[in-house]
Amino acid sequence: MRSWPIKFLIDSCPGSPFGLKNSDQFKRVCTDTRKIAPEDLFIALKGGNFNGNKFAAEAIEMGAVAVVVDEPVQDLPCLLVEDARKAYGQLASAHRDQFDLPIFGVAGSNGKTSTKEILASILNKKYRTVYSEASFNNDVGLPATLLRICNNTQAAVLELGTNHPGELAPLIQMGRPIYGLITGIGREHLEFFHDLEGVANEEGMLAELLPESGKLFLYGDGSWVNSITQRSSTIYETVGYGTQNHWHIEGVQLLEGQTRFMLSSPRSEFNGEYVIPLLGKHQASNAALAIAGAAELGLDRETITMGLSACPQPRQRMEFKRREGVVWINDAYNANADSVKAAFDALKDISVRGKKYAVLGDMAELGEYAESAHQEAGEQAAQVVTGLIAVGRWAEVVAESAHQRGIECVEVATNLDAAAKLLSSWLQPGDAVLLKASRSSHFEQIEGII
Repeated sequence: MRSWPIKFLIDSCPGSPFGLKNSDQFKRVCTDTRKIAPEDLFIALKGGNFNGNKFAAEAIEMGAVAVVVDEPVQDLPCLLVEDARKAYGQLASAHRDQFDLPIFGVAGSNGKTSTKEILASILNKKYRTVYSEASFNNDVGLPATLLRICNNTQAAVLELGTNHPGELAPLIQMGRPIYGLITGIGREHLEFFHDLEGVANEEGMLAELLPESGKLFLYGDGSWVNSITQRSSTIYETVGYGTQNHWHIEGVQLLEGQTRFMLSSPRSEFNGEYVIPLLGKHQASNAALAIAGAAELGLDRETITMGLSACPQPRQRMEFKRREGVVWINDAYNANADSVKAAFDALKDISVRGKKYAVLGDMAELGEYAESAHQEAGEQAAQVVTGLIAVGRWAEVVAESAHQRGIECVEVATNLDAAAKLLSSWLQPGDAVLLKASRSSHFEQIEGII
């Protein structure tokens, strides 16, 4: 197991050491005292409902070598810093600098986690690859990923997320990816970014901060593409459905929990048909981005195909299940106007012998665009489903919009239990259901209730 000398911590994170010995070492970095093991370093993070500084003494009692705190503590071996959260990133960044290996950064409004998982699955067929777990894509999740890099790591894939202007650049500077993948620019977190231009300005930081020796791969069908590529000093390739793209996708077909598509590329050996065990036209572009990135590292077509087939299905991201004859599509990890459209496009293309239904919840962080976005969600539903259940603050807006556009079977549910009861009274074998909402709505509970 790798270990770090305490001196590495002191050199990486500006602060005041108390009771620390340069000869001491720590084998792991932990931010949760419930998981502390002997010889750990504990970093005392703060959150809305917790203060890690209050658990510093407990961490030492449980075997931690030292603690990093941003509030004074008495008689503990510690490094007192201005901001423990910032120090966590500084330590992770210093660790990353010890390794010379290909690192991918994945950014974009939708599809980051899926693209990261697909690329990691492919790279793992040839290289020992470290990649972000779940959606560890902020200034706490990214350090945890970087600190897993070790001497036998051969590649890394980092998911880079942002909710507010200015959040992405520090993450890129922390992880210093060589290659960048931008999955697209959409209407995310508009409460903070205000409009698509604001989103593009933020997500485009990945293009701007890549090294000249690297390479950028980005979804190429948006009006924002030129503004982003002009900010990059590295070469780039676009991926998308328009014929102007370097990697051109066509012939997309949705099958039982799978997506099949054709791809043409700058390198003929990668042309042809691909199949991924993920559902949705948008997953074809996510996969094509991953294929382009893997090809850049020298993986051949056969290895890429093997990696695609082994790709896990991310939880609650177009997660496909068949239970008691009913098809369930759980896409309730996150939601914005563009991902709602993508979800309904996928539901529309799925062939079932019964009816199609949807349960829609709120889309978060849309600010002044919230009402229009939820009206649009109702419009999208009206084009696809026989029945719709709306839940949440904007349920009446969604339901009214859907009803005006022709859905007669529209209900507003006061809570998830009520939604599940309504849905169960509708469903018959052969039907399909889409669950779509921001994750704060906890829609994953609906399947368990029915």
